[in-house]
Amino acid sequence: MNPSIDLEDAPAAFFASGGQLIVLDGFTYQPLPPRRHPKPRKKPAKAIAQKAPTDHASRVRARVERIAELAKTMTCTEVASLLGESKGAMWGVAAREGFKFSSRTKQPRPVKEKPGPTQEDRDMADKIIALRDAGMSRCGVTVELGIGNCRLVRLLALFEIDFPLQRNRGCP
Repeated sequence: MNPSIDLEDAPAAFFASGGQLIVLDGFTYQPLPPRRHPKPRKKPAKAIAQKAPTDHASRVRARVERIAELAKTMTCTEVASLLGESKGAMWGVAAREGFKFSSRTKQPRPVKEKPGPTQEDRDMADKIIALRDAGMSRCGVTVELGIGNCRLVRLLALFEIDFPLQRNRGCP
């Protein structure tokens, strides 16, 4: 038995026994119906009721007025310590109400008298001049004398020694 021969004979046997061929409709695309959103409803307007001044509101207003009055002559730290509140709360009240605290008057710093040059500084200046005249660089002078660059610069300024950062190498 050959299966391909049996397969060819099957439709002939089907039609011979009275079978009929029925053609079915194929798939047809139908788009979804459009969405229908509900219409927005208007919210009823709330009636704005005038609030009667409460005891709390009047206490807050009195506190703000007291802080504003103290701020004219006192600093934030002084007002905070007087009222027993934090400085952050004081700054917040000042920012909301639009006032500033008084600034502390700064005491002028006393002028320090600089001491004059010591004998050690004079000796070091003489050595710097001698090494400069010998042609040594500033870096070499600091190494030779065992001092730092800051001290060298201070001594050069104190004794008004001309010691350029770079030597003039034959150029006019």
